[in-house]
Amino acid sequence: MCAPNSFIEQQAFEMYEKIQKNSVYNLIRVDYSEGSNQVSYSQVNNIRNGSALITRIVLEDKDGTLYIVEPNPNGVRFASGEITYKEYKKLQKREEVNGIATFFVILVFFSGSMYFLMKIFT
Repeated sequence: MCAPNSFIEQQAFEMYEKIQKNSVYNLIRVDYSEGSNQVSYSQVNNIRNGSALITRIVLEDKDGTLYIVEPNPNGVRFASGEITYKEYKKLQKREEVNGIATFFVILVFFSGSMYFLMKIFT
C-alpha cells in the first residue's frame, strides 16, 4: 500500500512544482490531505518528505481573484496561462464524467461476463 500512495504523492508534488515554476499567478496557499489542511507557501518544502498528499493549490491574480486548482496537468495549463479558469473547470468536469463512465462500463462488462459464464456452466 505504501508504494502506490508514495507514487501519487510524488506526482502531486511534481505538478505543484510545475505550477510554482510556470505560474502567471501568485501562489497563496497549498492544501493537503494530512494534518492541518492548509500550509503556507514557505512550509510546502517541509511536507515533501512526509506522507502528505497535495490536494489543492490556491492562486491569486492581479485583481485579487482566487483560483483553486488541483495539482494535475489541467492545473498546470491554467497556472501557466494556456487556458482560462472556465476551460479548466470544463476539462475537470469532463475528466470526472469520463472516469465515472469508464467505471460503469467496466462494471457492466464484468457483470455481463459473470452472467454469461453462469449460463454456460450451469
